[in-house]
Amino acid sequence: MRVLKYVLTFRWANVLSETAGYLSAVALVLATGIMVHGVASRYLFGRPTVWQTETSIYLLVFVTFVGAAYGLKHHAHVGVDLLVERLPVRARLAARVATGVLALVVVGAAIWTSYGIWWEAVEGDFRSPTALRAPLSVVYGILPLGMLLVALQYLAFVIEGVQGLLGGEGEAEKASILGQGNAELAAAVEETDTDPASVGSAGTAPAYLPHDDERHGRP
Repeated sequence: MRVLKYVLTFRWANVLSETAGYLSAVALVLATGIMVHGVASRYLFGRPTVWQTETSIYLLVFVTFVGAAYGLKHHAHVGVDLLVERLPVRARLAARVATGVLALVVVGAAIWTSYGIWWEAVEGDFRSPTALRAPLSVVYGILPLGMLLVALQYLAFVIEGVQGLLGGEGEAEKASILGQGNAELAAAVEETDTDPASVGSAGTAPAYLPHDDERHGRP
């Protein structure tokens, strides 16, 4: 029963998003290494190659679209929530669920469009117009794959949000979709605000005192 609930609520999408994030990190490291190699080959050894720039671009495209699901899971995307955050918990959750449904419509349209472009590249065996002649079916497949991961993550959020709305107040507060703010950034800001070494006693920067210059011998 637990396995069936896990599958039907799309909670496994969280695992896919985490995996996509780690794969994107690997792709970013590879892109950085390839760029360094390209610069060294061209300017230090005088032997430019034809594959570094194009390959690094494809890797960065992978980071952008496949890593989007990881960013969504951790609420790292930009959002304007000034009004929503002032609502009661259940109203805020309802707004998040409605936003998630609308986002699913947009993502679904992106999947449909990009899938058609990818399939055309597969049937036509399209290649990049460069010396590398990279198969564009692989490159064009990055967008529908990334949007599919984003859609699955949104589904997991929306289903959990609906369950929170149907449950009690405590269930609504636990919904992951409410964590719109970047948790890591919020924790860093909170730590800075409470660090006595970086702030004054009232949580603000210490006031400037004119006699400090005289005490330290400054004019």
